[in-house]
Amino acid sequence: MTYFRILALLALFVMAVGLTQTAHAQLDPCDPNQPQSALTLCNAERLDAWDGLLNEVYQRVIGTLDEAQEENLRQAQRAWITYRDLTCGMERARYEGGSIAPMIELTCLTRLTERRTRDLEEYMRP
Repeated sequence: MTYFRILALLALFVMAVGLTQTAHAQLDPCDPNQPQSALTLCNAERLDAWDGLLNEVYQRVIGTLDEAQEENLRQAQRAWITYRDLTCGMERARYEGGSIAPMIELTCLTRLTERRTRDLEEYMRP
């Protein structure tokens, strides 16, 4: 596991359990008592972190596959992206017009991206 990856996973864990603290005891940026815009931004940052990890794991998996397996994974990944986007669009649609809609979609995208990352990591196991 690379040093960067370990740090990224640790940061995600700390954010996920709400233990983020600073020397000045600032609030967790995903504290539900924050304004909606701050919550949306926090969820966008979480998505970016998981998306980066997904891309890293995907590239590592691709490097272990033969040509036919690689094409299968590429097709599966394209299908997964379609599934993810449609699923999260559906979740967002329930709140369309409200300020919470973007955060709902980001939370869904993050959840599914995390799951896909973990699924791809399983391909790396012997």
